[in-house]
Parts: sequence; C-alpha cells; structure tokens
Amino acid sequence: MLLGRSSECARLLALVDKARRGESGALLIRGEAGIGKTSLVEHVAGESGDLRRLGTRGVEVESDLPYVGLADLLRPVLHFLDRIPERQVAALTGALALGPAVAHDRFAVAAGTLSLLGALAEEGPVLVTVDDAQWLDPYSLDALAFATRRLGREGIVVLFTARDELDEPASRLAAIETMTLGGLDAESAHRLIAEEGTAELTEREAARLLAEARGNPLALIELPALLSGSGAGDDDPDSAAPLPIGELLAHAFGSAVARLPQEAQDAMLLLAVLGTRPLAGTEAALRAHGLSYESLEAAEAAGLVVEEQAGYAFRHPLVRSAVYHGATPVRRRRAHHAIARSLQGATAPALEQYAWHLAASGAEPDEHVASLLENAASGAPDTLAYPLASRLYERAARFTPAGQRKAERLLCAARASQAAGSLDEAAAILDRSLEHAEQLGTRLDIRQLRCYLDVQRGQPTRSRELLRAAVDEAEKVDPALAAVMLGGIALTELAVGDLTAARGTSAAAMELADSTRQTLLPVRLLRTLVLLLGGDADAGRSLLRELAGPLASPDPAFPYPLSGVGGLCHLAAEELDEAHGLLDRAAYTARASSAVGLLSHLLCTLSVVEFWRGRWSPSLAHADEAVRLAEATGRLIEVPRGLAALARTEAALNREADCRRHAAQAMEWAAATELPMDAARARGAVGLLELGLGRFEEAVHRLEEVRAFSRTHGRGDGLYLTWAADLADAYVHLHMTAEAREVLDVLEYEAGRGHRPVTAGAAARCRGLLEPDAAERHMRRSLALLAERPVPFERGRTEFAWGEQLRRQGRRSEARRLLERALATFERLGASGWAARVAAELHAAGGTEVRPERAPLERLTPQEMQVALVVGRGLTNHEVAERLFLSVKTVEFHLSNIYRKLDGVHRRAQLVRLLAQASEVSAV
Repeated sequence: MLLGRSSECARLLALVDKARRGESGALLIRGEAGIGKTSLVEHVAGESGDLRRLGTRGVEVESDLPYVGLADLLRPVLHFLDRIPERQVAALTGALALGPAVAHDRFAVAAGTLSLLGALAEEGPVLVTVDDAQWLDPYSLDALAFATRRLGREGIVVLFTARDELDEPASRLAAIETMTLGGLDAESAHRLIAEEGTAELTEREAARLLAEARGNPLALIELPALLSGSGAGDDDPDSAAPLPIGELLAHAFGSAVARLPQEAQDAMLLLAVLGTRPLAGTEAALRAHGLSYESLEAAEAAGLVVEEQAGYAFRHPLVRSAVYHGATPVRRRRAHHAIARSLQGATAPALEQYAWHLAASGAEPDEHVASLLENAASGAPDTLAYPLASRLYERAARFTPAGQRKAERLLCAARASQAAGSLDEAAAILDRSLEHAEQLGTRLDIRQLRCYLDVQRGQPTRSRELLRAAVDEAEKVDPALAAVMLGGIALTELAVGDLTAARGTSAAAMELADSTRQTLLPVRLLRTLVLLLGGDADAGRSLLRELAGPLASPDPAFPYPLSGVGGLCHLAAEELDEAHGLLDRAAYTARASSAVGLLSHLLCTLSVVEFWRGRWSPSLAHADEAVRLAEATGRLIEVPRGLAALARTEAALNREADCRRHAAQAMEWAAATELPMDAARARGAVGLLELGLGRFEEAVHRLEEVRAFSRTHGRGDGLYLTWAADLADAYVHLHMTAEAREVLDVLEYEAGRGHRPVTAGAAARCRGLLEPDAAERHMRRSLALLAERPVPFERGRTEFAWGEQLRRQGRRSEARRLLERALATFERLGASGWAARVAAELHAAGGTEVRPERAPLERLTPQEMQVALVVGRGLTNHEVAERLFLSVKTVEFHLSNIYRKLDGVHRRAQLVRLLAQASEVSAV
C-alpha cells in the first residue's frame, strides 16, 4: 500500500473492481504540485495489471496544439479503428493527423473516442489515465470529458489528475466526481523522510522541513538536500513564514539543474520545449545545437530525466518547469528557433508546430509564413479538420501585421472554431478580429457571427444589441446581409419570448428581403414563425408551404438550425405530424453526422411535439438527452428549454418531485441565460402539475405568472407556451367565473387565427364548462376538433370535463361512459394524477373502476427509451451506439434491461412492433 494513502488507494481500487464486473467509472484527482497524484495513479495501475492501460500526460508547451494529448492516448490502440463507424474513423484520423483530414464537428471526434474505448473494452476491462489534465489541450480534454460522461457498462475506469490551483480543467470536468488529495499525516511524513530523504538533517532542519512541506511527499523527498546545513530553523524573523511548495520545489530542481554541465542544460531546455513525447524533429533540433541524446546522460545520472521507449522524459513536470522558466529569455527563444528550423518544410499539422515555435522565438510578422499557414488552412475546402484549420488561421494572423488582412484571417479562424463547436474560443477570436477590421463588410460579418454565438451561449441581449448597431450600416452596402441580420435580431427576440418586438423586426427583415429578390430562407422562416405565433396565421401557413422545398435540405453551415425553426413553425400551426416528420428526419441526419450541437436544439422541440402527440416516454427521452448534450457542447440556450420540456411531461405524468426539481432548474438556468420565456414555461409546467393533483389555488398562482409574462411580451397562447386552457380550468373549479371568461377570450382569439383545432378544441371545452345549458354542443364540438390532431391528453380532458359536468347534473349513465373513456386514456398515457381525479368522479357516478394496463414503455428510463426508439429504426447495436454517442456495451446493457422490463419482448422485431403499436395507440 502506498505510504499514508490507504483510504485513497481503496477508493480507486474499488473503481477497478467495478470495471472487472463490467461497470465504468471516473474520478478527477486534484491537489497541489508534488502531492502525489501521479504516484497514487501509478500505484493503482500497478495493482491492476489485468486491466489494459492507456495513458497520456498534459504538457504545458503542447497545450495549444489540438488533439496532441488524444493522439498520444489512442496511438497504441489504433488497430481497433476498424471496429467503429467509418464517419468516426474519418473524424478521428483526420483530427489526430493519422489520415486524410476531413471536415468535422469536434464532437464527432469525441464520439469516435467513446466508440474506440468501447471497442477496446470488448476485449476486457480498461484503465485510462490522464495526468496533468490542466495542461492537456482543450480539444483532447473536451473529447475525453464527453466520452467519460457517457460511459456506462463497458468496464472502463478513467482517472484524471490536475493541479488544484487551476480552474480550467475542473470546469471542463465538472460532471466527473472529484477527490482532493491532501498532505500526508505527521507519522507518514516522518517515515517518508526516514526512508527516502536525500540528506541528513539536524533536528531544527527536520522541523523546518515538516513545517514547510506540509505533508507534500515530493517536497519531503527533494527539499532535504536544499535545507541540509543551511541553518534553516534558526531564530530569524523569516524562518516561521512558510514558503509556497511550488517555489521551494522549483528552487530545489533549479539548483540541481544549475549544477549540470552547460551541454546538459542546453539539451534539457530543448527537451522542455519539445514536450514529453519528443516530436519527429527532436534529434534534428539537438543536432542543430551541436547536441545529441548523449548530452542528457548527466541529467539522467542526477535523476532529473529518465529514459523511456520514445526517448528521454522529465522525471516530474516541475523539473520541466524549472528548466524552461529558469532559462533566460534569450536562451528560450534560441531553443524555439532551433526547433522551428528543424520543422521547416513541414505540412499540416506539423506546420502548426513550426509556426508556434517560430512565434515563440520572437519572429517578426512575415507574409510568406502567414500565406503558407493560410494556404494550409484553406487549400482543400471542406476537407481540413475544423480545429486544426482554426489554429492555422490564428497562426497566420500572428505573422500578419495589424490591419485588415489580420482581421480577415482571424475571422476565418473564428468561423472554423465555431464549426468545430468551440463557441467561447470563437467569440474570443472575433473580439480580436474586430480590433483590426478596417472594412465595413468585415466588421459586419464579425458582428453577425458574434450574434449567433452569443445566442447559443445564452447571451441573447448582447446579441440583439450588437446586431442593432450594425443593421443600419449593412443596409447601405448589402441589403441582403442587413435582412439576415434583422432576422437574427428577430430570432433573439423570439428566444426571450418578446413577440411584440419580433413582429416589427421580422416585418422589416422581410421587406428588405423582398427588395433583394432573393429567397433568404432564414428571413422568411423567422417571419413565418412570427406570423404563426401571433399574427396572420393563414399567411404564415402559406409561407410555410412555400418554404417546404428549401426546408427539406437547409444549409447545414448556417449558424442556427433552420430545421429546428421549421419544426417550431409546424408546432405553432398545430401541424403535429408535419412537425414530427421534419424534426425526426433532421435529428436522424444530425445523429448520422455527429452534429451534437444541432441535435440538442432539435430534440428540445421534438420533445414538445411528442408531449402533445401523447408519446410521453419519447418526450422524456428526447428532453433528457437534449439537456445532457446542451451542457456538454456549451449550447446553454438549450438547457432551460430542455428542462422546461422535461418538467411539463413529468407534470402530466404526476412525477411531482422530478417536475418540481426540473422546473426549478429551468428557472435558474433561464435567469442565467436571459431567457424568461423558458422560466414561464417551467412555471406553466408546475401549474399543470397542481391542476392534475386538484390543487386549484396553487395552479392559479403559477399560471397567472405565465399569463402576466404572456401579456407583457405580446404573446397569446399556443402549444409551445401554453397556459390559458389550464388557467381557465382552474378558475372554473374555484368558481371564478369572470376570470375564466377573460381567459376564454384569449383562447377564442387564438383559435380564430386560422385553423388551429387544438386551441379551438380547448376553447370549446372551456365554454362548455362556463355554459352548462349548452355544454353538450360545446363538448361535442371540442371532441370533433381535437379528433383532427393526435392529441389524446386533450381529448381525455374534454371527456373528463364533460363527464364530470353530466354527473353533477344527475345524468350518471351518460357520465360513466365519458369518464370510463377518459380514465382509459389517462391510464394509458400514465397521467396518474388525472386518472385519480377521474376515478373519484366515476365512483361518484356509480361506476366500477376498471384500470387498463399501463403502457409498457413507461417502465423504461429516458435513456432506455432513446435506445428503443433508435433500435426501432432497424439499426444494429453499433449503429445505435453511433447515433446516441454511447458505447456498444452500454447499448447492449440498456437493450437487455428493455427486454427484461417489457414482457413478451425478447427480440428486436418484437420491440419494433411494440413501438409501432404504441405510436398507433397514442393517436387514438
């Protein structure tokens, strides 16, 4: 057992034991430099010899090179690539510079990483170690974090280590359990000094060492040589002040380096600049300085470097830091220049390393170098990996003098970064680009792209202000661009729920678009949505029909998801089957291309559509996946949307605790991302929950908040933000007739805007409740209207309301027939709160409660349901894993649970039939 680390070792070995049983797990180990993070991981690895190990280590000087850490990790298992989907192979090999570069979203690389680890785990349990994660390049860290979060039943353990004073890795690994490593206890510290100490110490020196080291193992081992004979511990005023561990160790290692021959110091500096695993030009760089690997023998004898299979490496990252930062700036620049010379003539991605070292050597702007880099980034359109292209454009800008050309190259870098899914990085690059832009067109392009980034990152207010300031300028030079910008403003206004503002903005955008005689799909699509939400719905439907062709194959490169907006248009038009068809096809395509960021948006809207269609298990599955993907990809705007969708479906299902939790989270996220409409949707979900439980006062309280939001922002009622029918229902039960009539006015106005059978059906139901003498006419009309759309929950509510009314009028036999149908519907849907209310009414009407069997799919978890839905398309387990960004073993685990939970379902064909039957039943 590692000295003083028994509990920590036990915790890690427990993860290893789980991996042997086929379960996956992960842990982030944080602590200061020298605290023993690496030693702990190495000890556990030594105790886990039956697990296949993959490992990498972050290197400070390599942290700007995309995927260098991932390439190092996966290099030993690349022969498993033939076991994962071809698209993911192409993305991985392109990103890791192992094959032809291909255009890809960076999450395609993450999905490929997950698939490759899963394929490896099919051979047996796997241990993955990532040391010094704070220095791993962000692309590699994001890919590994994404893969780790989606591990399940593969038998893989992933251990990250990171310095605790750095927040960047912690934020990227926030979803992974963390263990903070502290210093050794006093007894263990004394034992370590006795067993490993490098010098004899006096009693006072030993006391000073224990005080300064504070249980840090590396300090306890390395500092005795520094303190021995120094008189440390004498009664001088400074001796009581503890020094930072990093400074003490850097001083200790720096002193050791300084005692080496100059030749060894020069070789160590080159090694520090190159990284732990030397690049292809290592020997050339050494020779350029008249050095060789033999020059490092003195450093090896001093215990500062060790020889590994790939060459020499530093014994500890602090040694590298001491060597690099201890050298004079002139010596560092000379070392970088030597390495740059050895990489001259390289092609991408080594070309980027050449540029990086050249920049670090202090080289001045050079158009020849800049053009070389730019040509490498743009020379093969749509074939270069986006992250690498972004970095090459950035390097090109570094060698470009301040001015317009620099701005253009930075703008290209930002576009590539956005395409790669790195939204924060793209925003930072755009800010730099704007500083150098001299031409109006470039400044406008920058502002437009920044707008879309800010919307996706949950900053719609900033986005709107930025574009407003640019539209007037754009209109003078490029009316089409100005129209698209106005469309972007309308998009942000719709995102926050301000329909009043969006009406004027979208009308102005449409007027400009018409003047250009161009189709401009984004502008026309947003105008369509505005009309359907709160204007001439018939005109909106007409526009939507005209756009059917372009919507079938929208531009995938456009910064926001046009298919998703199209789905919202069909939802606003109450065309549920059309909305489902468009969104389902778009989601399928997004999965096939690993477009994770786009997928989260599509799934949020698809969840709402499935709620209305009465397919609540898929609704939960889509919303759950949307939230997880949005958090993983930084599309923060989608998080509250998905949470609000979850809360509404859970409200109808009477999952009270889950509904309240997700609604509270949605409101918190909505506040942080300036999206008050999603907070209103979450409140509406809680209102529906209270209504289903018969808590009418509480329902009114929540739903009146949604009504106030709707009034303030010029919205009525619709299928996306719905409240009026629920509030009217609650008012009626509280005998607040006047208030109910006011809300009915809203419903009937909305129902009169074109053919909207769901809203019209709800309005007829409410009028029937308010006019008992004419109830039969209104309730029959409600059922007839609702029969035009697959909305079983709404039909059940009308049957319940009518049956309840008839029972109170003494028409018990008629009431029983309606209540029995309503009960069957609610039971089939899983609406237990509503079913309980109907059962009470049925009992009062003299009926016998006969509960139909619950829908079997309700027994599945959201993730099991998502697996079932994709299996239902006839895909293999490998294809399902690819589409859902899971490992094959996790898919197999979920599939076995599905078969166990669904009686009589043991094969894929049976599951496909059950899903088809469930879809048919939901439409009844």
